[in-house]
Amino acid sequence: MQMNNSIGALLIESACIDEGVHSYHEIHDWYRKIRDKYQYKVTRIPFSKMTQWHLNENSGDFSHESGGFFSVRGLQFSCEIKGQKETWQQPIIDQPEIGILGFATRTIEGVLHLLVQAKMEPGNSNLIQLSPTVQATRSNYMRLHGGRPTRYLELFLDTKSLILDQLHSEQGTKYFKKRNRNMICIAPDNHLEEHDEYLWLTLGQISKLCSHENMVHLDTRSILGGINYYYEGINNQNIEKKLNICGYGAGVLKSICCDINSGTHQYQDIIHWITGEKFSRRIHQEFLGLSNIEDWVCGENEIAQIDKKYFSIYAVSVEAENREVSSWNQPLIHTHKGGVYLLISQEIDGILHFLIQCRCEPGLIDVVELAPTVQCNPKNHDQLNIPYSEYISKSSDASKVVFDSILAEEGGRFIDSDQRHLIIHIEKDINIEIVGSYRWMTLRQIQEIGRYSNYLNIELRSILSCVSPLLQ
Repeated sequence: MQMNNSIGALLIESACIDEGVHSYHEIHDWYRKIRDKYQYKVTRIPFSKMTQWHLNENSGDFSHESGGFFSVRGLQFSCEIKGQKETWQQPIIDQPEIGILGFATRTIEGVLHLLVQAKMEPGNSNLIQLSPTVQATRSNYMRLHGGRPTRYLELFLDTKSLILDQLHSEQGTKYFKKRNRNMICIAPDNHLEEHDEYLWLTLGQISKLCSHENMVHLDTRSILGGINYYYEGINNQNIEKKLNICGYGAGVLKSICCDINSGTHQYQDIIHWITGEKFSRRIHQEFLGLSNIEDWVCGENEIAQIDKKYFSIYAVSVEAENREVSSWNQPLIHTHKGGVYLLISQEIDGILHFLIQCRCEPGLIDVVELAPTVQCNPKNHDQLNIPYSEYISKSSDASKVVFDSILAEEGGRFIDSDQRHLIIHIEKDINIEIVGSYRWMTLRQIQEIGRYSNYLNIELRSILSCVSPLLQ
């Protein structure tokens, strides 16, 4: 979706401004009040105690009796490239429906603001996180749970008011071909009914709040990480001067504003590279049933990998006063601690570049997607076999940590699943050898590719939301 200049200018200025109609003190005070206002309870239970969930005795798969929401199934996956073949089996979430993740926007005192929701989800590390205006699976907004309707949903059914509309994947390591519709719309001029759990914030404020551990929801980061800020006539020097952007943030702004072919690689060459990476791999995906997958133990209370690696699955009972349904139970995935999303940046020929990989995952629709420089849990792998993972702990005069925060996975399917988001900047005179499926890309190039479906994985979008012109 091509933006007009006025909307593009509003978006980039909102991303560069960390002062809105609400101060940070007011934001944190509102956040605490919502967290303390309602009663929440999440209790772990045996699988046999789940109501409205069906266990298939033959396959061992879990599914909801409504036929909606999601199921947990066993998957066999294989990928062959250049004669080398890798095969494994694992549990995976099968949710064959497209959800809506949407922000309503409004220009307030000349600055674009987004309507943020303080939303409770059972798997959130601190229960309440700053979420999009609408965050709902199709099963939820079609009210298969029999609960209350989704607030503000009607704003995202009117395609005339959209300024961002993209289909993006969720975690390809744990979802099977799952996508969400990421949207940003313009709220109508007439009165929009406001509720206690919602607040208007600028893009810059949301990005800055990502530095607070587990405060900003993954779905919020997913949308922000997919925004293309470029528009015809954008001028980084004018924006720097007007909004007093300097330091690393000025480099971020220049990387957004530069010509699409100004990077180490021309834009069309990057497209050829991604296409070649897809072409070179032969993949096979086959459902086996949870009872039949190797190296996993399916017990009464937990499904876990035999060596206690990767992730586990267990059931919870939930009570939440202010959700569409006040109580329910469900399976959740617990990703083991220590995961890292690392993005390396470096100035090349005067423009800030980011080291991006093409990554194949078992649940992706289109073989590979672009991912952060490093996306792994070092505890699960031999770190020597993960390119650039030495930078996770590397500290020297030639590099600096630009961003470092713990941020959680989406709490509707994952519980206590936190990932370290790390951005490291390497001095321009340091030579970094490029290996395998990696390329240097400018933000302009990354954001242009992100306009299209199935190119940026959710882990990359998550950490891109933390790359802000406000970084110093």
